[in-house]
Amino acid sequence: MNRGEPQCGAEVRRAARRAWRKWAVLAAVVFTGGLGTAASAEPALKPEPGGLVPHPVITNRTTGRPFTIQWRGLAGPYQVERSQTLLPGSWKPVGAPTFDTTVSVPGDDPRGFLRVKTNPAYAGAETCLDCHPAIHNSWSQTVHAGALRTLEAIGQDRNATCLPCHTVGHGLDTGFTDPSSTPLLASVQCENCHGPAFDHAQDPLGTRPPIVRAAEVCGGCHNGFHHPTYDEWMTSKHTEVTPTVAASLLSTNSVARMQACGPCHSGAVRLALLANRPLPSPEEAASTAITCAVCHNPHQQTANPSQLRNPIRSTDAFSYSTAATNSFAAQYKPAVNVCGQCHNMRGATWQDTDRYPHYSPQYNIMIGNAGLAPEGITVPQSKHRDQPRQCAGCHVHGHEPASPSAANPVYKGHDFQVSLQTCTQCHDEIVAELLWSSAQARVQAMMNKVQSQLETWAATKSDPALRTKYGKLAWEYNTPGHLSNPAGDAAIRGPTRQEQVQVPDAIKQARFNLYLVYQDKSKGVHNRPYVLSLLTNALDKVTLELQNP
Repeated sequence: MNRGEPQCGAEVRRAARRAWRKWAVLAAVVFTGGLGTAASAEPALKPEPGGLVPHPVITNRTTGRPFTIQWRGLAGPYQVERSQTLLPGSWKPVGAPTFDTTVSVPGDDPRGFLRVKTNPAYAGAETCLDCHPAIHNSWSQTVHAGALRTLEAIGQDRNATCLPCHTVGHGLDTGFTDPSSTPLLASVQCENCHGPAFDHAQDPLGTRPPIVRAAEVCGGCHNGFHHPTYDEWMTSKHTEVTPTVAASLLSTNSVARMQACGPCHSGAVRLALLANRPLPSPEEAASTAITCAVCHNPHQQTANPSQLRNPIRSTDAFSYSTAATNSFAAQYKPAVNVCGQCHNMRGATWQDTDRYPHYSPQYNIMIGNAGLAPEGITVPQSKHRDQPRQCAGCHVHGHEPASPSAANPVYKGHDFQVSLQTCTQCHDEIVAELLWSSAQARVQAMMNKVQSQLETWAATKSDPALRTKYGKLAWEYNTPGHLSNPAGDAAIRGPTRQEQVQVPDAIKQARFNLYLVYQDKSKGVHNRPYVLSLLTNALDKVTLELQNP
């Protein structure tokens, strides 16, 4: 629902959608004595049972008489109609059917309702096979290709509530009816995600089904209490492009920002790079977050569970560099953990002086491949590193109650939140809570000690010129991290790139280790033994510098 829409209007719209579903129609004006407060802020996509359903969506109307309405739709011809009452048989056409998405509405009677309807035809995946054999053949091995059989196995293949998500276009005139009359539209096929394609099959170059990366296409079916994957994802941080990154993707430096930040912050950019296709528009890059298709390959069964593009476990060293000289193709490692593809150190090294390490070293911390560990010893590692599901074992820990319901739904783990329930897979609940709290308390205490010693060095042992100019910030990066600047105040600065020459390597190495542990945000839970070794090494380095005359 449009958040700015009056509730009464929303109720009318929902009732109208139910009444008109078989016509693939969406009402977009409300009865207010005039023809509407049109849905100009209506999103282009909503989660709809069945995927990309061809409801036209009115997006704008002008004022005055006559007025013009505009809409979005997947395929024409479109017919605009008006009614005074919403009663069956009361709808009258406004003009002739059109393939345009704009029409002028006469202003002789401003009262009532408007709707746009269309009834494009479905072709079925067998038609797509002629031109897209590789994708068709890989799709045929997926769970989607057998979606109707799933219903048949539990005796629900006649259930009208289930069929829209297990067939193509059920409930629409040209969609699936039953296995005997429309067998080519059984199960989840190309047109669930790309829209009706009969016109495209007749004229491949004239009408092209859209390539939609939005999670809403998946969310129409992967939701509800029985598999609320989309609903959970909507509560995660994966749903938005980080605002500062989005702004940079829309800037005059858009292409450079897409290449640097886009692979992990913009789903549209990453998918384009994976497919070796041209970069998306700045607007698409800035608005497409980490959607379902970024992690899951919708077209084929992979070697990984749930059609994941990458495995859920790996121990390969990986740190994606955003330097302009390093391309995505040259650095991409498909064998790296699906979470580690983005949650890695982003090329950070202790020699960096401009800025503290990125916010994403979780994979490197978990596998014990980050920072500077003590030399000459075997550094201990957490058993979390060796778990078969690694990140997903705790962050995507789903479970299903015996009798799922709206009050007691299935949990798919796609909000990526960790709770003690995830820890009890391996630990007794009391032990798990003690381990969690004690690990975090010990690591936090060590972090506090390392930072305190760094500040002591800055105030007492740093170069006199740095000490006078920066005080206890003399140990920091030119852009101090949140340990010294929790509010992110741009006016607070550390030593410049030229002044960093006066900061000893040991201090640079110590601050690097400290910030890696801080940016990991788990306070040791990901790999406590390794994190403690990093902090111990950092403390030892600062201590030696404090002992220098």
